[in-house]
Amino acid sequence: MRAPNAASDSGAAPPAPESGAVRLDEATRGGGGHTRSAHRLSEMTWPEVAEAVRAGCTTVILPLGATEQHGPHLPLGTDAIRAAALADRLAERLPGSLVAPALPFGCSDEHWGFPGLLGLDAETFARVILDLARRVVGWGMERLVLLSAHGGNGDALDLTLELLGRELPDLEVRTNGNLESVAPAALEMARREGISASDLGLHAGEGETSEMLHLRPELAHPQRAALGFTGDMETILDDLRAGGLRSVTANGVLGDPTRAAADRGARYLDAFADELAAALRRDADAS
Repeated sequence: MRAPNAASDSGAAPPAPESGAVRLDEATRGGGGHTRSAHRLSEMTWPEVAEAVRAGCTTVILPLGATEQHGPHLPLGTDAIRAAALADRLAERLPGSLVAPALPFGCSDEHWGFPGLLGLDAETFARVILDLARRVVGWGMERLVLLSAHGGNGDALDLTLELLGRELPDLEVRTNGNLESVAPAALEMARREGISASDLGLHAGEGETSEMLHLRPELAHPQRAALGFTGDMETILDDLRAGGLRSVTANGVLGDPTRAAADRGARYLDAFADELAAALRRDADAS
C-alpha cells in the first residue's frame, strides 16, 4: 500500500505534535552508550521533526557516500561513514539544520575490478536525490546541502544540481563541490600537519585512514595498510579514466595510509566542517 504524501495527497500539513512531545534538546543516552542526537532525522520522531520546523529549522544536510573498495585496510563503507560524521559536525555549526541518513551508494565505476562494489549511474543518482528533495520540500524545508565524501560523485552532482534547479526552483541547494574554498583548505590543513598532498592522497591514503581511525577504529586495520600510488596524479589521469583505479594501483590506494593517526583525523574532520560551514555562510550572505 502506498503511503500518502502529506503535501500532494491531502494538501494539509501534518498534525501538530501531541502535548508532552520530547524536546529537541533532550538528547538521551540509550542502550550501548549511544547518545541520541537532536538533529539526526533517523533518530527523531515525526512530532520532533514538526517541532523543529516550527522552531525555525529550514535546512536538511544529506550526506553522500559510496560503497567501494578503500584499500586492504579500510571498509567499503568508508565514504558513507565519513559523510555522516561530517554532516553531524556541520549541523552543530549551522543552527537550524537537520541531518538525513547517509546515501551509501554513489558513482563508483572507477572501482570496477575490486570486489564489493555497489553503485549507481549518474542519472539514477540524480533521480534518487530529486525524489528525496521532493519529500524534504513537502514537510517544509527550504534548503538542501548535499555533502559528498566521495570524489567520484562530482559529475553526477553537476547533473543533480541541474535537475533540482529545473524541478524544484524554490529549493536552495548547495554542495561542497561548488564551494571552491573547501578543498584548498583541506590541503592547507594537511600541510600544517606535515603531510604532503601525495601522502594525504585522493583515496584511502593518509587523510581518509586518519579519519577512520578516529571515527571507527574497530573497522580500520592499520596493520594491513600499504603504500599506494603517491606520484603526480596528472601523470595517471588518462590511465585512470580508461582503465579505472585497478590500472594505476594494485591495492586500490592513492596516498600513504601508513602515516595515518587518529588524532590528526579528528582535526581534519573539524577543520573541514569549519571551512564548509564558513563557506555556506559566505554563500548565503552573498545571495
